[in-house]
Amino acid sequence: MLPQFITYCLEIIKQQNEIICTLITLLIKKSVFNKPSKEPVNKPYRKLQVDELPVVEK
Repeated sequence: MLPQFITYCLEIIKQQNEIICTLITLLIKKSVFNKPSKEPVNKPYRKLQVDELPVVEK
């Protein structure tokens, strides 16, 4: 009796977890539950832009 009840409760918890994950994904419009890939991201940096020096007069 008790093992069947625990199994039933675990199945309900799994279903609730799936529903919660789906709702969160729909809410923020981005999946946060995917496993990150092991591949490093090769994203080039932007070029550094430096302003010109100010004009200093005496």
